[in-house]
Amino acid sequence: MIKNVAIISSSPLMMMLAKSLQDKGQKVIIFDIASKKGGAWGWHEKSNKIKKDYLPKYSNAIVPLNKKEEKFISEMNSILKKKYKVKVSKTNKKILTHFNFKNKYIYDFSKFYDFALKNLRFSKLFISTIEILRNKKVKINKNLIFDKVYLPSFVGVKNIKNSFNKKNYKLDYREITSEHLFILAKKFKLKNFYYSDYFDEEFDRVKIDKVGNLYTLTTRLTHKIKGVGLTKLKDKISKFVEKKDIVLTKLSKFHNYYRSIDQLKNLENATKKSNIKYVNTTQFVCGFRFLKKIL
Repeated sequence: MIKNVAIISSSPLMMMLAKSLQDKGQKVIIFDIASKKGGAWGWHEKSNKIKKDYLPKYSNAIVPLNKKEEKFISEMNSILKKKYKVKVSKTNKKILTHFNFKNKYIYDFSKFYDFALKNLRFSKLFISTIEILRNKKVKINKNLIFDKVYLPSFVGVKNIKNSFNKKNYKLDYREITSEHLFILAKKFKLKNFYYSDYFDEEFDRVKIDKVGNLYTLTTRLTHKIKGVGLTKLKDKISKFVEKKDIVLTKLSKFHNYYRSIDQLKNLENATKKSNIKYVNTTQFVCGFRFLKKIL
């Protein structure tokens, strides 16, 4: 039986979920208020300077956080390549995180993004309330009814009402706006470098990608320099690149709904024994393992 399914958020994990459900014959729609799809993995439109590739908007790398996740990487890579057309390349470049792991990979989602934009249904709508109806269907924003709803970890849903147990769950979160720097350049000073979780006291999540004949650097600004503006940042980015090599610089902001461990548990409890399915998207590898279990 064809089911009407709502997916909240257009992060890669949620779009992969949408594709998998759509492949099974379900009628799926993705809700995301943002103009650029991809969530915290959002990408720029194809650049005038680089016709055939997407440019990263934020800096995210796929890395394991523990031994259990490290063992899962090989299986995950195989699924990403076969099912979602993600290009996976082994690398010897530096990937610096708190967990020291052996085999390192670079992931290119460009083909999957192409598929997502052309074949998945999106609605630019912010979802704030959800109600579990007595007939087991799920109502969102008081007027849209679905057979099933999939909900990620960091989403702006404020309330879930359950008509079965007559409970009303208030879903607390902390609104965060992060600021990110994007540099397109002929080359960078950092050699044999791909990603660093904590680069220094001013920049974290620093990532360098090769795009065509140019290179991109994306990084999140720490609280120390957040909000200073692009003009004042120009002296600071000299640690990454020579002025003569810069092609383009941009600042972007990402609005997020952060939840603590206890708040995530409350979200999970609010969805139990219902047709709202919570998807753990706190980190890509654990999120992908979670998806594999529910599909």
